[in-house]
Amino acid sequence: MQDNRISGEYDRYLSSLDVWAIAFGCIIGWGAFMMPGTTFLPVGGPLGTLLAVPFMVLSMLVIGANFFFLMRRRPGTGGVYAYTKEAFGRDHAFLCAWFLSLSYLTILFMNATSLFLVIRMVFGRRLQIGYYAYNIAGNYIFMGEVGASIVALAVIALLFINAKPFLQRVQTILAVVMLVGVVIVAAFCLPRINLESLGDGFGIRGVSRPFAVFTIVMLAPWAFVGFEVISLETAHFDFKIHRSRWILLAAILLSGLVYAALALVGVSSVPDGYASWQAYIADLGQLDGVASVPTFNAARSVMGSGGMLIMAVAALAAILTGMIAAYRAITRVLSTMAEDRILSQKFEGTTYSILFIMLVSIVISIFGRSTLQCFMELTSLGAIIGFGYTSASAWRLAKQTGNRKFVVLGIAGVVISVAFVVAQLVPRLTAIEMMGSSAYLLLSLWCLLGFMFYLRIVSRSGAASKDGTSSTGVALFALLLFSALMWLGKRLMAAESVQTVRDTLGLEGVIMLLVVFIGLGEMMYIQRLVRKKHEELRAASEPTRDDAEHLSE
Repeated sequence: MQDNRISGEYDRYLSSLDVWAIAFGCIIGWGAFMMPGTTFLPVGGPLGTLLAVPFMVLSMLVIGANFFFLMRRRPGTGGVYAYTKEAFGRDHAFLCAWFLSLSYLTILFMNATSLFLVIRMVFGRRLQIGYYAYNIAGNYIFMGEVGASIVALAVIALLFINAKPFLQRVQTILAVVMLVGVVIVAAFCLPRINLESLGDGFGIRGVSRPFAVFTIVMLAPWAFVGFEVISLETAHFDFKIHRSRWILLAAILLSGLVYAALALVGVSSVPDGYASWQAYIADLGQLDGVASVPTFNAARSVMGSGGMLIMAVAALAAILTGMIAAYRAITRVLSTMAEDRILSQKFEGTTYSILFIMLVSIVISIFGRSTLQCFMELTSLGAIIGFGYTSASAWRLAKQTGNRKFVVLGIAGVVISVAFVVAQLVPRLTAIEMMGSSAYLLLSLWCLLGFMFYLRIVSRSGAASKDGTSSTGVALFALLLFSALMWLGKRLMAAESVQTVRDTLGLEGVIMLLVVFIGLGEMMYIQRLVRKKHEELRAASEPTRDDAEHLSE
């Protein structure tokens, strides 16, 4: 079955290389250069990371295979939303798109707020105009650094509106530059690794080796989110869609190699005064500047200023490709939901959507990167929900057509997604905290906002289309309740005294109850509306008294 929106009106301007650049560029962002020092090496060390990456890649290849099956079956611009709608209905499609849009939005403004970090690596703190512009939650935010993020968001948005094909060429060039830059740095740094100095090549947190590897594998949705963006662009491919299988494979495999290579680069050199990479990584929180980012430190130490420049250019390219791909993805998701009357019809226009996304991202960016860490923790959750629905859709649709291969891959994708979501939401299942208290609060608020848009679906849908809406509303409320309780629980666990516990229960307890009862009220209202529409449908389908008398005659 093909999407009936496929027609000659679409410009087929995306080559195979362009599509690869979209997928690869969205996967690899600033996090790929930071994660070795902040997560991979502390938890698993170089050997643990190398053991985990193949499992991460394999899990994403299973998810990617399900995307390929659905892209080939239903080409168009709807992506995950269209697949889920065909398999499970409009309401589940909304649930999937609602959380996936949070991931894409987070990718956009978190990459934008990473720009000043690269600038700091090269130019120091020259953009920290004055002492500081303002303070939010103890985080000092400098107007010059925020300005860099705002300029990047605005320039990309304007290019997207006025010169989209040109912007795509830029993204493709940047993706190639990023890959070449990482390869060059790795080629110089990896031979410098002293295998004897690695000693115990696992992490420094004292966790068992299997647990360390498991923890890193569970980060796969965060590390690889974005490759699925190409499923939103199949209407613009200038090649046969079956080739996208190899594009997905190349994007995922190369991304895995980049993560592994940068983790090894991070231990190829340590600053003076440190006897081993373990001592260096353990002390990262006390360092500043280039030394605080192992990948940049190694490039400068081994290759000098030239290596530092290459690494900075590669990181800058990664940030910009991620921003461009995220703009593209959010625009497609918003326009698809607008076509289904979930959002205002204004979002069907690219210009309106891009400007809306730009303004929202600029406002959020003003809060500063440190304040926005809770958003980053939710990037994985949105991706996991998208992966899970895609796999479930592939499973159901493949079963209808008797395609046993993709029935198996669909089931495997669902199992993998369930494992990811449990590890994401349930504390202490991994060696690191997947979600902090602020992230749980943000998730409950996102669910609360989702109810408002979900109500729009219910109120505007016909009675005959109401199957499944109740279960979707229940799912939203269940996630809202869970996240609100987890937020309060984490706040109480962080309390240092009985008085702090009392203060927390007094304020945060009221906030939790307010969020929960608002969500409960919205769910009950939606359920009542659903029942009313079912009753209207039943009344319309039952024969009237005159009809019954006529039939009896």
